[in-house]
Order: sequence, then structure tokens, then C-alpha cells
Amino acid sequence: MSGFGAPAHLSRERLSDKIARDIEERVLSGELVVGDQLPSERDLMAHYGVGRPAVREALLWLNKTGILAISNGDRTRVSTPEPRDLLHVLSGSAKLMVARPEGMRQFQKTRIFVEAALVREAARHATAADIAALEKLLLENEASKDDIAAFAASDDAFHQRIGAIAQDSLLDALYHVVLDLLEDQRRMSLSHPEALSKAALAHRSIFEAISARDADKAEAAMREHLETVISTYWDIFEQGGDAS
Repeated sequence: MSGFGAPAHLSRERLSDKIARDIEERVLSGELVVGDQLPSERDLMAHYGVGRPAVREALLWLNKTGILAISNGDRTRVSTPEPRDLLHVLSGSAKLMVARPEGMRQFQKTRIFVEAALVREAARHATAADIAALEKLLLENEASKDDIAAFAASDDAFHQRIGAIAQDSLLDALYHVVLDLLEDQRRMSLSHPEALSKAALAHRSIFEAISARDADKAEAAMREHLETVISTYWDIFEQGGDAS
């Protein structure tokens, strides 16, 4: 197979891991570059001297990490890893963590760190068009204070727009992963009778700080907002999940 030299020594233990590591090293070294096709599964089996299951497990793992792209009807190719793909690999273990109160508290803290960083960058990078788009989302959010479902959707859109304005793909990806893990927390917090009005006011403060290009004020407003959300969640949690 041209361009696919002799394999590194493979032990009989955890063959799929050894194959995955060998292919990964070829990509990192530049022997294989983005867009290159890998040999067929049959050729890889012959190349490594293993059965189909070991090859498939290795390719599926590398696909999961974003190094390879697998598509039906075409050869597996080397792809450009996306930050969200890389962080998604960790989500299984993270779900186990967040299922426990101490894990939930850790990810709540992580969300504050991430969104504080994102909003600071948003305040620095926001253009006039960015601010106009963010204001539109803010107005939609404020107009939906009597509808939890609509408010939650516009809340998501407002926070996600801040992440996009920040222009940091890795931080933005981490934010989305943490947000997915905290979905139950967010849903419970919004069930509190005063939650929507408090959140809308907080969003207004965050927007005004970004509009003024004041990174310190934006971070302070975001921290206060998220700490209120967290406090509301634990108040409801300690009451057995009943916000009424």
C-alpha cells in the first residue's frame, strides 16, 4: 500500500488500541494528511495481520475522536478534528459525574469559568452587527417571560450568540458540552416563579456591558447571573424538586 509503510510492532493485547495508535501517529507525523483515504478494511486487516473486529474498533474510535471520517460508500478519510468532537469523547464519564451532587457542583463551577471567559472575549470582539443581533435575541427573550419553553429557547440563543461573538472555538465547544450536561439543572431552575424575570434582567445587564465593550462589567454580570441560577437550583433541589 503506497504511502502506508510497515506497521509498528503490535502485541496481541488490545489490538484495536495498537492499530488506532499507529494510525494516529501517522496522522500526527504528517505521513497521512487531512483528506487522505485510508486503505480498505480488507487491506488494513492484511497489513496489520488482524481480524475485521480489531480494525473496525480502531477506525470507529478514531472516528469518534474526530481524526477520521467514516462515510457509507466511500473510503475512510483523515479529517480535521472539531473541538466539539474532541470534547464529546469525554461526555460519557461526565454524565456519571453530573448525576451526583458533587459532580453537578463541579460542572456548575466549570460553566461559570467558561462563560465568564466567553463574555469577556465577546465584550472585546463584538462588532456593531454582533451587538445588533444580540439585542434582537435579548428582546425576544424579554418578550417570552410568560412562556417557559419559549424563554428557554431564547435563553439558549442569547448565551450561544455570546459564545459565537467571542471567537474561541474550543471554549465555545466546552460551553456547549457543559450546557448539555446541565440541562436538568437549567430546566429545574427556570421552573421557579421568579426565575424568568430575574434571568431577563440579568441578560439585559450582560448585554449592556457587552455593548459598552466593558469586559470587567460583562464578566461580573455573567457571574452574578449564573450564581443566581445555581442558587435557585439547589434551593429547589433541597425542597425535593418542587418549585411551587
